[in-house]
Amino acid sequence: MFKKAYVIVIILLFFASKPMYGQGFKFGVFFDPTVSWLQSDVKDVTPGSIRLGFDFGMSVDYFFAENYAFASGISIFNTGGTLKYVDRKDRFYLRDENEVIFLSPNSDVKYNIQYVKIPVALKFKTHLIGRMVYSANLGFDVMFRTSSNADLTDTNKIFHEKINANKEIKLLNLGWHFGGTASYHLGGDASIYGGLAYMDTFSDITTPSRDMITSKNLFFRIGILF
Repeated sequence: MFKKAYVIVIILLFFASKPMYGQGFKFGVFFDPTVSWLQSDVKDVTPGSIRLGFDFGMSVDYFFAENYAFASGISIFNTGGTLKYVDRKDRFYLRDENEVIFLSPNSDVKYNIQYVKIPVALKFKTHLIGRMVYSANLGFDVMFRTSSNADLTDTNKIFHEKINANKEIKLLNLGWHFGGTASYHLGGDASIYGGLAYMDTFSDITTPSRDMITSKNLFFRIGILF
């Protein structure tokens, strides 16, 4: 499924290169470095280290008015983070492909997750100011998990195991985001942009268990519009 996701993005990038401006469309490609971390609603599970990842793909804006657009696209999104499970009587567990693995007290679990992400949002932009255009984006994200794994390590680093976490991480994840960009007009229809965005999931990314895990993500947006 990982390879299929890349093929989909490449095909869409090819068709995005065809001129469609008369229909109110604006296309772009982007590669966003990301900082991700996980959060639990249980006090015995605390956030650990962050995970550096990326989000790359294509964007498409349909302008229904001069400064307002419906924004969407498709991308490959790598995210994750580490959770620390403290000592307690009721042990936490993870689901491997073939078994349930109970966590030792004071274990760290590092998740590495890949999604195909499709945003659905509203975009608001300014008129051209010199050679700059500023925009804001607010909307929702639908994410389909393509692969996931987890590294299990105890506090003393004596025990270490890497498992397939596809049964632990839900196939479908939902989130919301907001952000802003500044674009520099290159001439014609082309411009480059940079900016920041924040995304949070409002559903549990894991299958039902003793705690609810949500994913927080900061995007450093880099792209080109054409």
